[in-house]
Amino acid sequence: MVNFNHNKITLFPVLILLLTGCTTILGRRKRDNKSFKFSDCGSDPNRPILFHHVKIHPNPIVTPGTLELSMAGNITHDLPRRISIEMKVTKYFFNRIPFSLPCFENQIGSCTYDNICQNLERFEKRQRCPKRLRHLDIQCYCPFHAGVFSVKNLAVNIPRIGGYAGSFVKGDYAVNFRILDEDSGELGCLNLRFAMKKRNKGWLFRI
Repeated sequence: MVNFNHNKITLFPVLILLLTGCTTILGRRKRDNKSFKFSDCGSDPNRPILFHHVKIHPNPIVTPGTLELSMAGNITHDLPRRISIEMKVTKYFFNRIPFSLPCFENQIGSCTYDNICQNLERFEKRQRCPKRLRHLDIQCYCPFHAGVFSVKNLAVNIPRIGGYAGSFVKGDYAVNFRILDEDSGELGCLNLRFAMKKRNKGWLFRI
């Protein structure tokens, strides 16, 4: 179920795409059903982007599998045309020792996505969103307008992680998203803490 009020929100699908990507290396902080946490970490009281609710299911996240993501918040006024997103990913070894993951191939990990509007120009020219976002009936290109968003149980595919990286999937992680304008001023901030584990394959059952 997807509900949008006021003007269409364009920043939200960008965050969905980034959240989809970062879940391939995220894990959990505590091994219980309350391990997922989120917080709006914006430091500027006048910041335009506010996050009120983020929820995932299942918890911990299982790979490979399907994640259901719910998110709600609002943008108080129209955003500038040039926007960047800074993402920092920290893994906790033995539940307590933090290690900052580097940026892998400029796509995943602790990366900075400069001028995301430029990357979305092809959708703006075609006036058409990617197929995976089309059913949301929202605009997926700049400029980002003021409005309220509420998305429930959006299905996100979590792929199988193989090779050397696959052996380190299980763990405890923290993720920080900072949304910045062209002068590095903070437009919004979101902290996430959640769990991930590999799908177990048993002789009689698959969990």
